[in-house]
Amino acid sequence: MGNDEASISVPDTSAVINVQRAILNEVSLLRRETLAKLFDPNRDINDACGYPTEISIEQYKEFYKREWLAKRVVQIFPEACWTEDPVIFENEDPDETEFEKAVSNLNKDLNLFHFLHRIDELSGIGRYGILLLGLKDGQNSLTLPVTKKEGVQLIYLRAYDESVLAVDSVNTDVTSPRYGFPEIYKVNTADASGSTGILDAIRVHWSRVLHVADNRTTSEIYGAPRQEIAYNRIWDCRKILSGSGEMFWLGAFPGYSFEINPDMQDATIDTASIREELSNYQNGLQRYLAISGVSAKSLAPQVADPTGHLAAQIKATAIAMGVPMRILMGSEEAKLASQSDKETFNSRVKCRQDKYVSPMIIRPFIDRMIEFGVLPEVADYTIQWPDLNSPSEEDKANVAKAKSEALAKFVQGDVAQLIPEAEFLKIVMGMSQEEVDSISAAVEERQKIEVDLEREMDRMTQSEDSGDNKGDEENAVEQKGPNDE
Repeated sequence: MGNDEASISVPDTSAVINVQRAILNEVSLLRRETLAKLFDPNRDINDACGYPTEISIEQYKEFYKREWLAKRVVQIFPEACWTEDPVIFENEDPDETEFEKAVSNLNKDLNLFHFLHRIDELSGIGRYGILLLGLKDGQNSLTLPVTKKEGVQLIYLRAYDESVLAVDSVNTDVTSPRYGFPEIYKVNTADASGSTGILDAIRVHWSRVLHVADNRTTSEIYGAPRQEIAYNRIWDCRKILSGSGEMFWLGAFPGYSFEINPDMQDATIDTASIREELSNYQNGLQRYLAISGVSAKSLAPQVADPTGHLAAQIKATAIAMGVPMRILMGSEEAKLASQSDKETFNSRVKCRQDKYVSPMIIRPFIDRMIEFGVLPEVADYTIQWPDLNSPSEEDKANVAKAKSEALAKFVQGDVAQLIPEAEFLKIVMGMSQEEVDSISAAVEERQKIEVDLEREMDRMTQSEDSGDNKGDEENAVEQKGPNDE
């Protein structure tokens, strides 16, 4: 052997990642094919129904952009969670602290909650999304980590879904807390903005982004796309709606059949003239057919109602998502949803707010801002969401009306001997003891005023009566003459 040392080439990290992905895809495909054969070796349901075996991020994005049900599936939970913004506060002190004021200014200047809502929705199109943090920290490259120093400012936010993202490199240090997590992201900003021309891809360090992934299972990096569980049903809805439109287009005016008169078998049919007359009838304002030797008969339209088929697919989608069907269908239908449906849905939304949105989106963002000095450092802070089941103005009016009617019937029925007023107010009306005592005191005060008023009226009446009697006596004395005495 010579003295030349053997050269060892270290493969590029991105190439290794691509090879690993290819192997995983092949294993996943083989597993699916094996399971399909185990269930029904003679039939491939996905192939027979036209469902894609592997769903790409481009297909998810296309459905999100063009199919109403796909967009609804992606946005329903983020939309419900962010109907009202949360309140972030340091303590219960009514005076605004420096931290609370800084968070409020951040939301006012950069529309913070709007962007957090957006990345919550966009991250569900695919497996993940990122919120780009535009930090002014003295660095001229997004590829470099954030420099922690005094005066760091957050000057902009940008939200991106997986369709314009790629993981450029990952952390391969097994001793690092970030082992396996992305180190550098590649963002196709030109495609994200919808512009045409040369694609403008940028590379961004992980410290400058907020990584968001919903529906995580075995991975802390990637979640399941929200459309995945209902993708086949969305595909069926697309076929039903597209088919119904095409069916009406072709079947609403099925056409005419031209039949030769049996008594004129030897007659020559002028097909060119018939074709011209039919064209004038279909495409112009002519409402007659000038033909001879044949009779025109209208074909029966072949149009079916797709409502039942479409409702079945929407119902299956609602079941898969755990959402009441009326709420899934939108605001107008949601108004007709039962109270139990609304409460069930609100409980799921509340659970998502407390167990996903707050700890996995809002808190990591706030912590990152505190770490970089954008927000002042605090010992702890609280994220509080508004009550989803708080009554609306209409609900309050209906409750007030029902309580007023119940009180009126209680008074008119004179059932105080069976149920005393205080017990009725507490048990039936649901009032607290303090409210009952306040009402009782007000009633006693009013009764006292009424008694005093009656006494005053009686006194005034008696005074007037005595004055009238005295006047009568004086008149009688004046009417007497000297002779009468």
